[in-house]
Amino acid sequence: MSSQSQPAPTPITFLVFDAFAGGGVSRTTATLANRLSRTRPVHVVSMYRRRAVARFPLDPGVQLTVLRDLTQRQPVAHRLLDRLPTRLRPAPSERSMSLLTDLLLRRALRAVTSGVVVSTRPSLHLALTAFARPGVTTVGWDHLNFPARFANPVHRDVLRTAVPLLDGYAVLTAADAADYRAAMPEAGTAIQVMPNAVSWPLREQPPALDSKVVVAAGRLVPRKGFKRMVRAFAPLARTHPDWQLHIYGNGAQRADIAALIRQLGVESQVRLAGYSNDLPSVLGDASVYAMTSLSEGFPLVLVEAFASGVPVVAFDCPRGPGEIVRDGHNGVLVPEGPYRLFTEGLRTLMDDDELRSRLGAQALQDAASYTVETVAERWERFFEELQRGQRIQRRSDARSAAAKRRSNSTRRSRAARSSRATMRASARASSASADVSIAARSSSDLVITES
Repeated sequence: MSSQSQPAPTPITFLVFDAFAGGGVSRTTATLANRLSRTRPVHVVSMYRRRAVARFPLDPGVQLTVLRDLTQRQPVAHRLLDRLPTRLRPAPSERSMSLLTDLLLRRALRAVTSGVVVSTRPSLHLALTAFARPGVTTVGWDHLNFPARFANPVHRDVLRTAVPLLDGYAVLTAADAADYRAAMPEAGTAIQVMPNAVSWPLREQPPALDSKVVVAAGRLVPRKGFKRMVRAFAPLARTHPDWQLHIYGNGAQRADIAALIRQLGVESQVRLAGYSNDLPSVLGDASVYAMTSLSEGFPLVLVEAFASGVPVVAFDCPRGPGEIVRDGHNGVLVPEGPYRLFTEGLRTLMDDDELRSRLGAQALQDAASYTVETVAERWERFFEELQRGQRIQRRSDARSAAAKRRSNSTRRSRAARSSRATMRASARASSASADVSIAARSSSDLVITES
């Protein structure tokens, strides 16, 4: 008995700025691309390469194309084209966008003849709408929250132009989805909430949470709010001398944070631990995870703490923490405000062993919603819905075109019949006129003869 052949899996192409970088976009793209490559062809197109080895490697099954390898000497023609401004409009905010990048992006995108292309920042959304072939499904994937995007007038103009031209647009939170729909009510783009995925397996059993260590991690930059974290922990250091705060990460504010630690006299209990390549082990030694960011897109590190069974204390900054942390269930959500509020949130967990264990166990259960398998399935459903919609639209367009052709054919047929009828009527009229003329001449001849 013959079996019906299954359609080939849809190929997916990710368009990123730099697949070799160490930021969150590279990390989440590598995690998703590696997982999707188990079931379908996956291609990552990186506009730049600025380092020899990728911070977050791609699996061998993922095809990688680099458009500009800045670790190598650039051709003269590239250097000349790079001096000319981009022709994309509205002009993107990145100074690195140029006529050269336009040409490289156009060539790369025109080479994609089927499947889905997912772009990962506003300038690349714009390029995708300008250069993608008809029939290719186009999806923008945002990695920042709506208020931060639209606070930048250049990003706002680019997004208002690009998003309505995309087939789909993935955002990190429900609040962002609502904002985009309100800002662009006429857009037909399918806007979908798509959280980031934790990149390692969930812990099998909840941890003991008895280390008396609070862990925090992130870039040491003002937006991450590490200064207010140190200030929030300082009063607790005096009342809880057996507890420590370990901050992992590097950044421009390291010296300022170190000076604040010395100023507050908590050097023995607050440690700047630098960058770690093994965050699961770091979290495995923690009893509490703390986050004092002023702004976030989707704070993946909170989900990573959940995956390790560690309860969190987080400021309810815009955006993300409020949709991840359920206050009193898997962590403590602190209203955005003075750092003293955060002190009390930390104190709540530091003082209560049973509460830490209960919240940590629930956090581990909740992490199941953010596994790479779960998130990849959501992406695959989204791709299928978009392509099904396109197929329906194409069939609808084809039916409309066929109906239009039939209508035109009917009008032409009616016109032809009408023309033939007119010609026959004209012929009959001409014949009748000729008969009258002959009759008149005959009558005249008769009159002449009689005279």
